[in-house]
Amino acid sequence: MTKRKRRGSLLFPLTLIFLGVMFLLTSLDVVDSSIWSEVVRYWPVLLILLGIDTLLRRPSVGATVGAVIGAAALIAVGIVLFYVFAPEVWITERQTFTHRLGGATVAEIVLSCRDCAMNVGPISELPDSENLISGTLTLRRDERLTESVHRDGDNIQFRLESDYRFPFLLPAQREPHVWNVALSESIPLSLSMATNGVVNLDLTGITLESADIHTGDAPCTITLPWESNAKVYVSGSRIEVRVPQSVGVRVGGSASMELTVPTDYVQTENGILSPNYETAAHQIDIILRPGSEWIEIRPADDGLSSAAT
Repeated sequence: MTKRKRRGSLLFPLTLIFLGVMFLLTSLDVVDSSIWSEVVRYWPVLLILLGIDTLLRRPSVGATVGAVIGAAALIAVGIVLFYVFAPEVWITERQTFTHRLGGATVAEIVLSCRDCAMNVGPISELPDSENLISGTLTLRRDERLTESVHRDGDNIQFRLESDYRFPFLLPAQREPHVWNVALSESIPLSLSMATNGVVNLDLTGITLESADIHTGDAPCTITLPWESNAKVYVSGSRIEVRVPQSVGVRVGGSASMELTVPTDYVQTENGILSPNYETAAHQIDIILRPGSEWIEIRPADDGLSSAAT
């Protein structure tokens, strides 16, 4: 009986050939050196090739099945270890986005992510005020970003939402990814935001019709607009609302939380009112949703300004 001769692995020599070719191309300036960041990104391919190579060299069906299971386990462990220990720059990427007003006269904006930190403010600090919305996002490489726009006459709805393909791979010690977003001051806006990360929302200068803010355990700071009549719904563990002097405020909704308001606010049957609520040119209702834990209402002009984007 002739004993089957096992061949050696091709993975190591093929890897050397690939690396040599890449080094040669970058040295000759045929390929930009930034390609190495993409090469590192796809390093798990080596594990897949190792598994295939192992399968081809197995002498029996049982050994082949064992090799498949082993290769799958190695791939899973490798991906987890990569996301836990890899430098932040290897597992994240930055994206920019912009959407023009395009003649719209009113807009609804929805921003939603699992745990990103959101810095949202007026677009006036940016050079192009013809945009409805613009900004920069830091995303994990397995994060799926969805941008959708719906137009109905002069009304426009813009949605920017993200979710992880593999949420269990996010280590607790990682810094939250950041969304820096600038909003138009040219048209009335309805805003909806949802995240478990830190929120810094500066609405000064924005013509706000309504806002619905959902946050988790991280701090949330909201500076109300100067000249708007609006309803602002809030929920979260730690929320601070800063009120401009020119705005009258009424606080209502769920009372099952720790609520702190200035001493001159008045409790009425219609809610807690700021002293200038009835006479103010602009009035904002703050509606506290169930599940909120700690909320503080304070003046915005006490030296504590919020810098959004």
